Amino acid sequence: MTDPTNHPSLAERIAGLFHRPGRSILTFFEHLGRYMSTIGWMLYNFRNAKEYSGNIMQQMVMIGNNSIPIVLFVSMFVGMVTSVQSSYQLYDWIPRSVVGALVTKSVLLELTPLLTALVLAGKVGATITAELGTMRVTEQIDALEALAFDPVSFLITPRVLAGILMFPVLVIFGDLVAILGGMFGASAIAGIPVEAFVDGMQSSFETWDAFFGIIKGTVFGFIITSVSCYQGFQVQGGSEGVGKATMNSVVVTCLSVVVMDFVLASVLL
Repeated sequence: MTDPTNHPSLAERIAGLFHRPGRSILTFFEHLGRYMSTIGWMLYNFRNAKEYSGNIMQQMVMIGNNSIPIVLFVSMFVGMVTSVQSSYQLYDWIPRSVVGALVTKSVLLELTPLLTALVLAGKVGATITAELGTMRVTEQIDALEALAFDPVSFLITPRVLAGILMFPVLVIFGDLVAILGGMFGASAIAGIPVEAFVDGMQSSFETWDAFFGIIKGTVFGFIITSVSCYQGFQVQGGSEGVGKATMNSVVVTCLSVVVMDFVLASVLL
């Protein structure tokens, strides 16, 4: 028979219920403080970034050039789906040119920047975390420190700068392809003339809409790359820790992007 004294009492169980949320809150602020400290150190040593310009170009290729196919694929179908659903929801007495206006507004302001960021959080963010995490568990980062290299300037700064520079470019490509996809979907599937779609697009287009999407891309690029670098730097526990950090990186970046999307829309629109 088991000893009943080994089982926690009701009071201990209730205390445990309150302990876990409190511990989670403390852990959150602990990681937030370490993340801000890492970003502060990166900004403080920003002048050293020119010494690693080759790393910046390499990361720009990895983040930007290698991500173009998936961004264009997603943007094409986002535009097509938006146009088809918009035409389906409109009544017959509403001008069909409204579809072009809805697609343009939705794509520029919300869909392309947000979906591009969410897709790249899984592709770029996971890759960065896995790379840096592997370097951490194999003690390559420790070796850089032993050789008097600043690992933040050498590893984090090029990736963050590349994300800030390349995410807006990807958003621009995504906007163009999404609008073309919306035009194709409206014409081929919804039966809306191209001329009507273009008229609606021209009547609703505002320069600020395009700039707002670019601002979102810049902020999302910073969030995804910086959080992913932090998660990679904090890896512990060998290969298992790398996998856990990669999963945490994708989850945290996606949640951060969604929250920041709301903040930017509330402040700038």
